[in-house]
Amino acid sequence: MPLQGVPLALLGLVAAGSFALLLSLHFVRDRVNRKLISSALMFLFICALIIVIDDFPSWIEVEPGAALPTLLWQIASVFWWLPLAGLAIRATEVLLWRGLFSEQAVPKLLKDVLGAAYFIIAVFGIVAFVFEQPVTGLLATSGVVAVVLGFALQNTLGDVFSGIALNMEHPYRQGDWIQLDSGFEGEVVEINWRATHLRSRMDTEIIQPNAGMATARIVNFHYPDNSYAFLVQVRLGYRVPPARAKAVLKAAALACERVLVDPAPVPRILSFEESYVVYELKVWVENYGEHPDHLNNVLTRVWEHLRWADISVAYPQRDVHLYEQEEREEFQSLAVADLLSQIDLFASLQEDETMALAAQLEMRQVRAGQHIVEQGADGSSLYVIAEGLLEVRVRFDENDEERAVAKVGPGEFFGEMSLLTGAPRSASIVALTDAVIYKIEKIHLEPLLKARPRIAETLVDLLSQRQEATEAVAQASRDAAGRTAAQGGYAEQLLGRIRSFFQL
Repeated sequence: MPLQGVPLALLGLVAAGSFALLLSLHFVRDRVNRKLISSALMFLFICALIIVIDDFPSWIEVEPGAALPTLLWQIASVFWWLPLAGLAIRATEVLLWRGLFSEQAVPKLLKDVLGAAYFIIAVFGIVAFVFEQPVTGLLATSGVVAVVLGFALQNTLGDVFSGIALNMEHPYRQGDWIQLDSGFEGEVVEINWRATHLRSRMDTEIIQPNAGMATARIVNFHYPDNSYAFLVQVRLGYRVPPARAKAVLKAAALACERVLVDPAPVPRILSFEESYVVYELKVWVENYGEHPDHLNNVLTRVWEHLRWADISVAYPQRDVHLYEQEEREEFQSLAVADLLSQIDLFASLQEDETMALAAQLEMRQVRAGQHIVEQGADGSSLYVIAEGLLEVRVRFDENDEERAVAKVGPGEFFGEMSLLTGAPRSASIVALTDAVIYKIEKIHLEPLLKARPRIAETLVDLLSQRQEATEAVAQASRDAAGRTAAQGGYAEQLLGRIRSFFQL
């Protein structure tokens, strides 16, 4: 029998919804928003279908209580509750997790629990409103089932509830580096219903049940922030004065780019042993995931600064030494001649010239915070650093404050332009730690230049290379030809100034 009274408006709604779904899938690129739109249109389609089925008996002229319409209505109603739960999950994802709580890391476990709750409510709605059955019986039955499952899955359920507790308390989050009471260290890569996944430094992954994580003693290296401290022990001989040893260790730590300045590194004496003193250096860095690199950088800098200071790392030994003369006390840095020979600026000097220059140098001990030279001041001396760490500060404008532009340490020098040309100081130098420096005056270098004028040309070549490196950074946009021409002119000008200053 032909249908009568079909609601064309509802059919139009279904057609419009289908068309809107196609448009959304084509134009909306965000995956979560596309799922929300699809769920909403599906829910509207089911609503329209239920309205059509409600009026279905009048179309085919059957009794309202007939079996077929009732079955169709129940099927449609079941499919109404389930899309409603799915729509609630999508809406929660967009409005809450990505909207109201977008700046907070919402645990995946919480999302899963809330999604399961939506579907449980939908199941109870189907039982109560579609099949018109009492919910109390279902609750009682589910209680018995829950008891049976609880005994059978007590370990798994323990992990699940422990996971819920961990997500509520947040002792660690995804991306944190933690250490368990077993000594294992790893990065948290996932926290799910049953377990926490950790990745070790060897790029292996372990799966730790949440029940064990809830009872374990956990050290979180990223809480309350991702900075942490670690200790380095160094053994030095008794002949090294403690104040000097601490200054060298602190300078070595501050020379590492990743070591934090605030709080500052702390060197201290840990213990006195039979043949050496144990020093402990405490430094603060960020990101425990890079701990091996941090440790390597600090130890490398400590070795370099001890070498420049001519301080040997002590080790247990029992030797008998017979000396014809008094043993040298280790309060001096690397021999001055050796220090000069390892600096490029004086590498061209012959051995007798280096020894003659070293014999005239003046050693200065400076304290942390002391200004060694001031920008703009007159000067005719160069300083070679034997120990410690100094900071280069420049004032780019008369009304501007000094800005730190570089750090210099053992084996480096400053003031070469003032020594060779008498130019005013181009920067201020401030000691960050206690330091030992050697001062080279014009009167020390003048006899060497007059005896062998070609030394001046070698010095000019080295200084021109340093100037070229500086210009390459400051004027990267200049073309190569212009840069070469500028360097050549600078070298000739510098050589002329040196000859004039030393009257060569």
